[in-house]
Amino acid sequence: MTRRNTLLFRSALLGSALLATGAAVAEQELFKDEARGTKLEFSADVLGAWYQSNDSWFGESASFLGANTDKWADIGIEPALSFETGLGKGTFFGLVSGVYTSTTGDDASGLTVGLDDTSEMTLEQGNVGWKVEDLFERMAGDTVSITIGRQDYSIGTGLLINDGGGDGGERGGWYLGMRKAFSDSLIARLDTDKWLVEGFTLKNQPRQGGTQGEAYGANVEYKIGEDTRFGGTYMQVDSNVPGSAKLDVASGRVNWRAGNGFGVSGEYVDESSSQITATGYYGEVSYASKGNWSPVFSLRYAHFDGDNPATPQDERFREIAYGYTDWGTWYQGEITGEYALGNGNVVSQMFRAKMNPTEDVTLNFMFYNFTLDQPASFGVTSKNWGDEVNVTVDWAVNDRVLVTGVLGMLMPGDAATQYTGGTSDWIHSMLYVMYSW
Repeated sequence: MTRRNTLLFRSALLGSALLATGAAVAEQELFKDEARGTKLEFSADVLGAWYQSNDSWFGESASFLGANTDKWADIGIEPALSFETGLGKGTFFGLVSGVYTSTTGDDASGLTVGLDDTSEMTLEQGNVGWKVEDLFERMAGDTVSITIGRQDYSIGTGLLINDGGGDGGERGGWYLGMRKAFSDSLIARLDTDKWLVEGFTLKNQPRQGGTQGEAYGANVEYKIGEDTRFGGTYMQVDSNVPGSAKLDVASGRVNWRAGNGFGVSGEYVDESSSQITATGYYGEVSYASKGNWSPVFSLRYAHFDGDNPATPQDERFREIAYGYTDWGTWYQGEITGEYALGNGNVVSQMFRAKMNPTEDVTLNFMFYNFTLDQPASFGVTSKNWGDEVNVTVDWAVNDRVLVTGVLGMLMPGDAATQYTGGTSDWIHSMLYVMYSW
């Protein structure tokens, strides 16, 4: 289950300043009137990715999914128009874009199996808004904004809210994850040097045959400098599935780094309704060195409840609209998290080493150990899903071209073998190229 956020890739690798609405970096100016603060810009992202696996689904993809999923390819393009002009004391802005994706072959998600047409063009961004700066004298660096329509929205590391779009299947482009915008959304925001306060209503944009759920709530963060944030979120979620009760979701999180490079982060989520009671949480410690290649080492433990079949309540953690903000968040493992397991009924331990041999190249090494919280609800008796190793290379060729390579191996435990019938190591590789214009 992947929703690869290409804009965040560019932000991390190129140090580019992104618009809050998600406009592309390499924009082409079509019109500008400095006196009125008016400008119209065009941008486009073009993506391609090629995938090669050996023994996908532990050698049982043909029997487990109904097709061989060892080779496939994706292409995608997103053209966009952004506009802004002065209005009153602030700025009126808008953004519209469309996404076309196509998949050749059957990908390991299994969503393309049996489909004749796996390509589609859809509306992505489509929003308008207004923002004003320095509205309150007693708040330093304040910006007030309100945005309505189809737009991106993310909270924290994306554990609960990051991706509102449905990719794969008849749309193609499962791994590319270019559809992220929430539809029929409203986001009101106050952002200052110390505080971030947001209110939101959101609806997702599912694939054909999917259910359009909705959520509304508030998010608050307190900021101390650049390296410390405390946050909390409350929302009510309606899956719009007949017979399902609305879900109350509350979370608290922290991200702190000391001047000596030591850091701590974590989040705790409680989900409850008349039918569901579930929790999910993670804790992470890290150390950022100032030596050669600027290595960052981190250890993370994450626990997401599974359902205990022996109880009347459903304890499985609901992922809501989770997504990608960095490697391992929150698609845990380039094989397990992307194709096999979501974040319900899984417990993981991750070691990560990140380093920069040059300014333009970032290397990641990640090791995961996965177990199931409640194996019986997964139809197996063992908790041991397996161990996974990932190596990733991100190369910012220039300010327009990004190349990413991935190599991963998932070694099945007894739970994976019982679930699929396969015993072979699942080896996966990918080459991903993005051009921004």
